[in-house]
Amino acid sequence: MAGRPIRAVTIADVARLAGVSNGTVSRFNHEPDRVSPATREKIRAAIDELGYAPNLLARSFRIGHTGIILVLTAWIGDPFYGEVISGIGRVARARGYTVRIEELDDAPLSAGDLGSFVSSRQADGIVVLGSPWPFRQPEAERGAGSHAIVICGETSDPELARYPRFQIDGRAAAQELARYLAGLGHARIGFIGVAASTVPLREREQGYLEGMAAAGLAVAPDWIADGGITMEDARRAARALLNAATRPTAVICATDEIALAAMAEIRDAGLSIPGDVSVAGFDDTRYAAVSEPPLTTIAQPAQQIGERAMYRLLKEIAGEAGPAGVELLPYKMVIRRSTGRPA
Repeated sequence: MAGRPIRAVTIADVARLAGVSNGTVSRFNHEPDRVSPATREKIRAAIDELGYAPNLLARSFRIGHTGIILVLTAWIGDPFYGEVISGIGRVARARGYTVRIEELDDAPLSAGDLGSFVSSRQADGIVVLGSPWPFRQPEAERGAGSHAIVICGETSDPELARYPRFQIDGRAAAQELARYLAGLGHARIGFIGVAASTVPLREREQGYLEGMAAAGLAVAPDWIADGGITMEDARRAARALLNAATRPTAVICATDEIALAAMAEIRDAGLSIPGDVSVAGFDDTRYAAVSEPPLTTIAQPAQQIGERAMYRLLKEIAGEAGPAGVELLPYKMVIRRSTGRPA
């Protein structure tokens, strides 16, 4: 005998489990900012438990939606942006969207590949993860102009200034790291950044310079190095700082990955951390707390950045969003054993 068909989970099921009204669940689906944080968490928990997803298929046919969100990233292996994508995906799935991730690999989109994807409107919206503006070719530029777009993370690309952006104040965070190290007694503090052509984090370098100036400390030209995009690039940059005419006693790194590579190079040089050189990173990725020694770093609310950006993108898709601007989310400095007073 055939089994009974499995009944689809409905809004009413979610509302019953979360202890809220059907209207509140509907509001969560369409205008989550109008639902209190505590209620949002109850509804999310109910959605996760029941496996609920809004049936947007019929609505998609009516209004021409594809149900796809395109996420563009310079490097898919970035652990920070991996957490951001997790936040994007959580909100997208709850609203019945599929997330497609494309790695730019430091190359603007061409008219022949993703440019065609965008110009033919095969996605409802686009999230750009702190990358340089990817739509340089005319076809891609035209296609991007017809899409809802939001930006996650810091960027120095002026093309992105006209879109909603979700990030921390990286400049202020780098200033805070520089002041903290100066307060420990370090007068020679270096900086390893990231190539401007890959992931533009110029604000962090600027913050470092401003923090040094505020502490009354000079910056030698050979105390700033380019960490590139690979671990070996970062090790070479750290090696350059160790071979500087006057070696820094502390190093601020633009990302945790650069910091971990720098720590490996420092140890290979026979130096101790933080006894000979203190090291600080940025992003508080999952490796920071388990490195040896554990890494002092700036913690970002990565998943929250992704969630907030996706909520805004949904409003952009619906044509209900207000003026574009930058939403700054809170960060915090996490002090661990990789930094200490200079010898």
